[in-house]
Amino acid sequence: MIKTNFHTHTVRCKHAEGSDEDYVLKALEYGLVELGFSDHSPWPYHSLDSRNIRMDISQMEDYVQHVQMLKRQYANRIHIHLGIEAEYYEARIDQLRELITKYDLEYVLLGNHFHEFETRGRYYGAYADIENLYRDYEHDSIKAMETGLFDCFAHPDLFCRSLKEWTPQAQEMSERILRKAKELNIPIEYNLGGLRNHYSELNYPYIKFWEIA
Repeated sequence: MIKTNFHTHTVRCKHAEGSDEDYVLKALEYGLVELGFSDHSPWPYHSLDSRNIRMDISQMEDYVQHVQMLKRQYANRIHIHLGIEAEYYEARIDQLRELITKYDLEYVLLGNHFHEFETRGRYYGAYADIENLYRDYEHDSIKAMETGLFDCFAHPDLFCRSLKEWTPQAQEMSERILRKAKELNIPIEYNLGGLRNHYSELNYPYIKFWEIA
């Protein structure tokens, strides 16, 4: 059994709780050997963006300093890694590169949550434009992986939340996305978060997607 967790958020993202050290202590309690911090990346906000799903730019220094401190403090007990979870926004890709370089991030999770802007109708888990869901999700997923900036694709089946049923289009799109991940040697994450927040019948992890994988 792999005793690691690389998908961890902090209170800075505004939808988590507990101190940074609480996560380390819980990881030790569960017998983990590696823990990665991957809070939602800070962006300069666009006027259409929601402001309650990620840390602010002003918090990045504090985030990095605390993770590095915990890494030193618990070095003999658990391997701690510094990362972030980020979307693929073509207009902001240079900002992501700058974050990775400036803070010497060890890894970046691809969290393909939104298309272009962080508004309710553009959330892939409740996409308003169902006719273009497959096109947009596939485009963002593949373009993101091709940048070479992302080390793992988090909850790649998140789009299933927008579906009422599994369709041939969903099957074909999933095959293309997974083929690209395999080609580029990018791991995909089997995320259980959807079991805690059951928003739809086709929640993630969704069996038909993982049968393809």
